Amino acid sequence: MALVSLPALTLSPLSALGQTAANNAPAQPAPYARFGKGPTVFAVLLPPRGGAFDRAADCVLAGIRAAHSIDGAEISVDAIVSLEDPAGLSATLTSLRDRGVKFVIGPLTRNGANAVRTLDAVEVPTLVLNLPEGDLSARSSSRAVYFGLAIESESRQAASQAFAQGLALDGGRKPRALMIVADNRLSVRSAVAFTEEWQSLGGELSDPIEFTGDRPPRDLRARLGTPAPDVAFLAMTPEQARGVRRELDPKMLAWGTSQVSIGNTRTLRLPELDGLRVLEMPWHVEPEHPAVMAYPKAPAHYSVEMQRLYALGIDAFRLARQMHAGGASFELDGVTGRLRYDSQGVARIDRVSVPAQYRTGRPMPIQGPAGSN
Repeated sequence: MALVSLPALTLSPLSALGQTAANNAPAQPAPYARFGKGPTVFAVLLPPRGGAFDRAADCVLAGIRAAHSIDGAEISVDAIVSLEDPAGLSATLTSLRDRGVKFVIGPLTRNGANAVRTLDAVEVPTLVLNLPEGDLSARSSSRAVYFGLAIESESRQAASQAFAQGLALDGGRKPRALMIVADNRLSVRSAVAFTEEWQSLGGELSDPIEFTGDRPPRDLRARLGTPAPDVAFLAMTPEQARGVRRELDPKMLAWGTSQVSIGNTRTLRLPELDGLRVLEMPWHVEPEHPAVMAYPKAPAHYSVEMQRLYALGIDAFRLARQMHAGGASFELDGVTGRLRYDSQGVARIDRVSVPAQYRTGRPMPIQGPAGSN
């Protein structure tokens, strides 16, 4: 693991975009943070400070700084606080273009991603760190490309891999899956994506089982039916999954996303989840991965979710650097997964996660380097 001392940030006072100066000209966005001394200038768009996304933005920015400390000798980075409505983003991007900024990373929120998608023109090549709502299959003339850690992508990968496993159980019979879903928006989004992919593959589905709180329904085992489903998809947290797993036949194939992963924690172990397969990023399950070893560790106080955002920042800078250098189509062995970009295809970075399985209480990679599955 590289041990690198990150440079201190140069902080500037925050300025509200859209504020007018005495001459009624729009104020220029002032940097929230600036680092690097290279001649090429990148910008990072942060949501307005003092809101719910402060911690997430700080984690992503820390990851960008970490990647810059290794790969950014020729690049300077300005972190800009920007409004995330279409008018505010358009004004920010125009200002950054006029200042000679060559590439923009952000915005970070789904609202910001939706706003970028509505713009008639994106003035600077931009890597948006979230996925907008709706279908991205129709590529526009926009210079924006979208990249994120969407739970839906992991759910579709889980469905595909679980379906292949299920087919092998009984001579090609179409497998049947059961979704056990916690009562929250993230879990429901995950379950919907799994359902769509599973059905597109021709798999059968039992009626989903939903529950609230940390305890599964008391009649869960009875509701599994006879014969029991081939695959159980758990859309829930690790703590919720502990109770569910006790009620399932240990031989039943069980799958989840990173939502049910405890990551690479040194102290926590959940042996009740042994056998459960999840989709994870190399950052959490492949410490010997070359990219994971190349970049500074996240701060010790970062939670599992904060580390995911830190890893997102690392790969965001690496992608931006390669796209700015003229990478029309490329693959990148990232710390968040195997990343693929095709400038002639969908305006999105495709991310292939690492299949992992709980063993001795923690998720361990099933196969080799990310993307080898």
